[in-house]
Amino acid sequence: MPEEFKHIVRLAGKDLTGGKQVQLALADLKGVSSNSARAVAYVADIDPFTKLGNLNKEQVERLEQVLKNPAEHGIPSWMFNRRKDYDTGKDLHILGADLAMVVRTDIGRERRVRSRRGIRHELGLSVRGQRTRTTGRKGLVVGVKRKEIRIREEAAKVGKGRREKKEGVTKEEEKKEGEKKEGEKKE
Repeated sequence: MPEEFKHIVRLAGKDLTGGKQVQLALADLKGVSSNSARAVAYVADIDPFTKLGNLNKEQVERLEQVLKNPAEHGIPSWMFNRRKDYDTGKDLHILGADLAMVVRTDIGRERRVRSRRGIRHELGLSVRGQRTRTTGRKGLVVGVKRKEIRIREEAAKVGKGRREKKEGVTKEEEKKEGEKKEGEKKE
């Protein structure tokens, strides 16, 4: 007797949609690509095109075991996402929150060592050699001043010049200068 359809399947610490194909649902896991998801399904003797919700408990457990130890089940090491681990030197495949933690420690190590990559991580620049002359800009427009910003800057300069004049000259001198200007205009 077939088991009933499960809309949510718990696998590798995450709830996956039962309505998706096995290979697509496994690819939703962090650290599992579409190619590795398909390989995991084939190694576990499950058709990658069946719906995940149609699998029984035994099949789900097989998928979980293959995901935890892919090397033991015959998946080649070139499909792993962490080959030659920095600490252990082994080929590992890391999933979920562990992957985020490992990436964070790698970036921290590079920052401590003061490598080029670590410094660029600190500064928030692109790390993998992308061009930065025209792309990757953050904040306001760089290199081109918008009309509104230019008008504000010009108004600020004019206002600043008037304040400096007023501070150095008394009111009586301002009146005399004003009278002189009016006299020149009449002539």
